[in-house]
Amino acid sequence: MNNSGKITCPLCNDAVDELLYRFHINSEKAVIDKIKENNPSWTEQDGICSRCIDYYNIEIIREQKMLPEIGPYFSVKSADDFVILPTALRVDANPKYTGKGVTICFIDSGFYLHPDLVQNKNRIKKIVDITKPRTSAKYFSQPHNESWHGTMTSVVCAGDGFLSNGLYKGIASEASLVLLKVMDSKGKITTEYISKALQWVSKNHKQYNIRVVNMSLGDDATGLWKNSKVDVLAEKLIEKGITIVAAVGNDDRAAVKPPANSPHVIAVGGWDDNNKLNGDENKLYHSSFGKTDDELHKPELMANAIWIAAPILPATPEQDTAKALYELHRTADEQLKHKILTSANKTGVNIDGSRENDVTFWREKLKSRIQESKFISPHYMHVDGTSFAAPIVSSVIAQMLEIQPELTPAQIRRILFSTAKRLPNLPAEQQGYGVIHPGKAVIKTLQNLFAMKQHTSPFINKRKKAIEFYIQNPCASHICLAGTFNHWAQDSLLMEPTANGMWKIEIPMLPKGTYQYKFFVDDKTWMEDIDNPYREPDGLNGFNSILMVEN
Repeated sequence: MNNSGKITCPLCNDAVDELLYRFHINSEKAVIDKIKENNPSWTEQDGICSRCIDYYNIEIIREQKMLPEIGPYFSVKSADDFVILPTALRVDANPKYTGKGVTICFIDSGFYLHPDLVQNKNRIKKIVDITKPRTSAKYFSQPHNESWHGTMTSVVCAGDGFLSNGLYKGIASEASLVLLKVMDSKGKITTEYISKALQWVSKNHKQYNIRVVNMSLGDDATGLWKNSKVDVLAEKLIEKGITIVAAVGNDDRAAVKPPANSPHVIAVGGWDDNNKLNGDENKLYHSSFGKTDDELHKPELMANAIWIAAPILPATPEQDTAKALYELHRTADEQLKHKILTSANKTGVNIDGSRENDVTFWREKLKSRIQESKFISPHYMHVDGTSFAAPIVSSVIAQMLEIQPELTPAQIRRILFSTAKRLPNLPAEQQGYGVIHPGKAVIKTLQNLFAMKQHTSPFINKRKKAIEFYIQNPCASHICLAGTFNHWAQDSLLMEPTANGMWKIEIPMLPKGTYQYKFFVDDKTWMEDIDNPYREPDGLNGFNSILMVEN
């Protein structure tokens, strides 16, 4: 990476754009004191990067037992261990970029005007009930049966953590939002509702600067994407410059359905990091995966799909229960029996008559009740599903667009896919390109190395009777194209370097047929063509790209 014009942070030695020298004495005193405790020679005049500020703030939170030092955190090990690690911390997202200036549209069941979205600043540009367009905005200020799912997905992505003092803020905490409700009062989400929502985006995206659409839902139909109204509308939006992210679903035996099965929709599966930082017990979530009727392998990416902090829907019996349980959790021993008795109807915690004086027993019952309810505070709970993996990807895309608003959906895909990493010793078919790496995606966006290409790879040039292949890799010294069309020879088709780290090769038109190919980088690394959505497992925990030549 070219660090010209960068400044070195005196603590972490990272090259950054700027250092902080001025601090809010009241709110940041504890952080400054912590920095000085660990770095006695450091002074405010030396400056510090924003990443180090966040690091020491997290250290303080840990010491206050808001975050345990080790995991996993369920089952509960102590009275304070009801905490889920913040998503941004677990995925190593860059805190400097928050999606500011970018609008994300959520097409989901329903929504509530949650404080994490509106209290500090109302970032909701528009909220619409697609199933009943005349519904007023006031409707969304009250909770309804269909409100919870969309509220959770939007807050996971773009909440500012108002009800958690910033602990559980989303990666895109300053992004603007457009919220489209597609579940009717009978609890139904239909193809027609989803289609109308996509049509609404097509008509209004310029007015609201919608750059990303998150769809943590799907149509029930399967089949070729061109026969799906939802898929066709999604592809048209992508052609207009809007990136669409969709959850693949939570059944590893089920087919991937629209819009996640569409060629250029980013389909997101899930993985389980066991609520740890840098853990070694990673495993796959039970996401839907596999080959679509169009011979496309889905998903393309994975993100955290379990142990996700999400809001409890306010003004509901569920939140009343959470508040009551946490009030009991904070109650002194001598008052606990009385409070449990008076709140039993609300909390579901009842005292066993034979052990009514055993405070330790009551505490254990209380912890068990909190644990089984998945509550992690009076306002948040932990949830799971690819519905919550997709918003993580959407939030990272918002970061990228904040940095480079001119990014196209194809360039976004290229950056995300090339910076993702597969989990070792786990099937590639379930992972796609692997786990999203927000930090690397942001760095690649900052490097401004997303070259514009005349065509996506591979491009069949009928006029020239040739086939063109492209790959972007600014770090490579040489790259070869190899495939079934040249018996996988690793040194016969040498690609030529062009601008911005782009490599290109043009080969004569091949006979009609289906071919497999890869790029061989620096005589050591095989890479699939990330521009080409057609792939086949290579038997080595990776994929071969597929080239189809017709008449």
